Amino acid sequence: MLSCEVLDPLYGLILLERDPDGSRVTVSGDSIPTASINRTSDTAVRSDVPIGTRDGGQLRMTLDGNEFDVQPSLGRFSRRSYRVEVTGYGHSWLFTPASPTAHRLVQGSRYTGHNMIGMFTADDDVVTVEWAQEVRFAGAAARKVDSAPLDCALGYLLAAAFGTGAQLMLAAIVTGATGALFPG
Repeated sequence: MLSCEVLDPLYGLILLERDPDGSRVTVSGDSIPTASINRTSDTAVRSDVPIGTRDGGQLRMTLDGNEFDVQPSLGRFSRRSYRVEVTGYGHSWLFTPASPTAHRLVQGSRYTGHNMIGMFTADDDVVTVEWAQEVRFAGAAARKVDSAPLDCALGYLLAAAFGTGAQLMLAAIVTGATGALFPG
């Protein structure tokens, strides 16, 4: 099992573990619930996805011992195709690209500008987060979402299992066409 320890600014020490074949990712810590995602099939493993698939039917996710529904989009040319929807405990979350290197975790099924929990970046098996901050402008404070331990576990788990970031559509098309025309 491959493992990495991360010191989160709000929740302390977080342990990320991944099976050598990439079929299971687990996140745990003293201040957060244990969360895991398992790939249930070995068919058609995708090398560009750390967990090996973006097929929700081949994935099983648990948080604090309870099963959650995880529905990743296919991950093709558009940024939107790299989002992951999660439902459980009567709530929903969206893990959606924010830049070429980061994903944001938001409450609900769409990003509205004031429902972001945190911004996650995964790089070489290390996951970092910037938790949402209150923004003040002209004496008014924008509403912010306070993270909870469950949100922390969910964000780290999704970043480790699916990676973070997505290129803009035009850049992805040019990169794909260049790779097809000039392999190697």
